[in-house]
Amino acid sequence: MACIMCSGKLWRRLGYSGRQRTDIPNEGISGVSLGPWAAKLFTEQGRELILALDTRTYLTLLFPFAPAAQFQSRFADALASALTDAGVPRAAVRMECAAVDFESLVPLRNRQLTRALNDVEFSCGIEFAYHDDLRTIQRNLNVIPYPHLDPCEPIAVIKRLFKSVSPMERLVAH
Repeated sequence: MACIMCSGKLWRRLGYSGRQRTDIPNEGISGVSLGPWAAKLFTEQGRELILALDTRTYLTLLFPFAPAAQFQSRFADALASALTDAGVPRAAVRMECAAVDFESLVPLRNRQLTRALNDVEFSCGIEFAYHDDLRTIQRNLNVIPYPHLDPCEPIAVIKRLFKSVSPMERLVAH
């Protein structure tokens, strides 16, 4: 299920408008825990930004959109920041970020995920009233509780998920 599901606006801005839509791939990437992702393009304070949400953990990423050719690279950078902030071992961070380059881009067709992204965008707007730094805002978005998660904050889910990283991977990371 390694893919990034893009909102209609993001899909068009990435240049996929008019191309044949593909199904979400069924195969995962071995050793990768995150994904699929849902992502949307929005404008805040005159800046075009991307909000991305891991569909299982609700880990939230926030990063600048332009240029479109660097979408997956910027996605990986924001993911690295979020995982590093959560204390995930470097080897696991590198693996998760490398997987982003191989994840298919597909249209977002899930209304529940679209609503979740819209809710996160609302919270993001509130954060922008207090902060300008995208990484700070990203950190704050990852402590918003969700009733369907256990534990309820995305950052806590990530810490639990990567706590089970093997001792060998921890040795490689240092």
